[in-house]
Amino acid sequence: MKKIFVLIAIFTSITAFSQEKNFIDKPYLEVQGKADTLVTPNRIYIDVLISEKDTKGKKSVEDLENEMLTKLKSLGIDTEKNVTMQDMMSNYKKYFLKQTDIQKAKSYSVLVYDAKTTAKVFIGLEEVGISNISIDKLEHSEEKKIQLVINSKAMENAKANALSFTKPLGQNIGKALFINQTKNIAYRGSGDQIRIRDAALQEVAYKTKSQDYNENIEFEKIKISSEIGVRFALE
Repeated sequence: MKKIFVLIAIFTSITAFSQEKNFIDKPYLEVQGKADTLVTPNRIYIDVLISEKDTKGKKSVEDLENEMLTKLKSLGIDTEKNVTMQDMMSNYKKYFLKQTDIQKAKSYSVLVYDAKTTAKVFIGLEEVGISNISIDKLEHSEEKKIQLVINSKAMENAKANALSFTKPLGQNIGKALFINQTKNIAYRGSGDQIRIRDAALQEVAYKTKSQDYNENIEFEKIKISSEIGVRFALE
């Protein structure tokens, strides 16, 4: 059995080597293809932490929670659909400030769809005494579909590159022998890296109470890109 196994292993190695050699022996042209686009994020996730510490114990977490929900509803936010608790395993985070001093807090995620509403949430929650607010992440609802389009565009660009090399030589490109996607990314800010174009909204993000903000504020756009390497057979 050992001899048979060794023979099979050797035969498999020879076959793989032969296939690789045949592939390498074929004349081919290797080119790169790139494509990208910018999209405005339409799903903004805001982290909100409500804590008794913020009011020095004058208001309970439950009171702050009710005020938060009331304010968000007044801003046109569907609190049942777009407001979720961050900690599903426990309703409360406990912060031990002293051995006998325990203060409760709750962490929420609020989903909004544009920068203008984001600014209103920051300002509105500041008005009710909730200041521990930050932007968690930015997304686009059609990101996966857009990525597929960009992948196709990168492939078209790779083919165009190949033709630009072969046409002056009077040669043609054949089938793609090998395709390698070297990059497939959607770049966006995250946490401290999130950048906001309008300076006034940026001030709001840093917990200022200014209500003088531009109606045309927007987030930096998400860059969706694709980069591929393709080997075309030469004919």
